[in-house]
Amino acid sequence: MKNKIIWTFILVVCFNIIFAFSHQNGITSEKLSDGVSESIINVISKIFDKEIDYNNKLELIKKLRKIVRKSAHFLIYLILGIIMYFTLKNYGVKELVLFSILSCFLYACLDELHQTFISERAGRFLDVFLDTSGACLGILLTHYIKKKKCNL
Repeated sequence: MKNKIIWTFILVVCFNIIFAFSHQNGITSEKLSDGVSESIINVISKIFDKEIDYNNKLELIKKLRKIVRKSAHFLIYLILGIIMYFTLKNYGVKELVLFSILSCFLYACLDELHQTFISERAGRFLDVFLDTSGACLGILLTHYIKKKKCNL
């Protein structure tokens, strides 16, 4: 019973984090992505000990923005997939992989629908695909590792 409560709580927290990111208007969301992009550029410039001028940095930020945004979709849903797997496992769900994937897919659809109501945001099928792909990878890796661990 304790595991059910813990995993359900973690799942609800993950849902709320995704909701919070999706609830940001387009400008706020873009600023966050640009901040992450700038941090990546700064780290790389330090690693290679190369200074990047302001105009070149702005161009690089623009180019990285989409990669950062799409990677965030994939990664947060990979994490959601792992959490969903363990939550449903603790409830004794049969066809655990299938229901975990379906649950994450449905949440991705609802998440994109939610974004259609947010200023300067849009719901995109590509994002549902990325979200579901990330969730699938998380779920399948977790399932594979659990099976291997049990067979040792």
